[in-house]
Amino acid sequence: MLLPPRKRNEAVVSRELLTNAILSAFVVSIGTLWTFSSLMLDGEVTPRDATITFTTFVFFDLFNALSCRSQSKSIFNIGFLSNRTFLVAVGLSLAGQLLVIYFPPLQSVFHTEALTLYDLVSIAVFTSSVFWIDEGRKLLSEVNRNRNGRRINTGTYGSGGDPRSFGERRM
Repeated sequence: MLLPPRKRNEAVVSRELLTNAILSAFVVSIGTLWTFSSLMLDGEVTPRDATITFTTFVFFDLFNALSCRSQSKSIFNIGFLSNRTFLVAVGLSLAGQLLVIYFPPLQSVFHTEALTLYDLVSIAVFTSSVFWIDEGRKLLSEVNRNRNGRRINTGTYGSGGDPRSFGERRM
């Protein structure tokens, strides 16, 4: 609502948005495939291999959702806790994944097995790379905007400024 409507001939999906989506998809795809191939060194797929690969993919998507809260503002400016609906959605997704891993009836349906705490922490650290890469991209973009004199008011905690930010609430 801070900018006028886009022109009829203007693309709905900008080049910047498409580039960001491709970068994220590349990181998620390569990371998940690397995880799967590194587990396949023995030549057979075990329930543990499938569980780790599936969990890696889900965690990549959860971290990617966190970084997609805004196309240009850092989550550190928006605030991690500024959108309760988003937090509930991520929490339910995480709970669902944990149920698939640890709840025996779902283990038999999805052919998964329980992972250790070390496995989960390792997966979380690895998959957070999609978040850190996007945060770095946003930082570099902000530095370039400042250098070129096209500063966008990034505010803090969803205080407005960037109309391309999604899911932000004012505190």
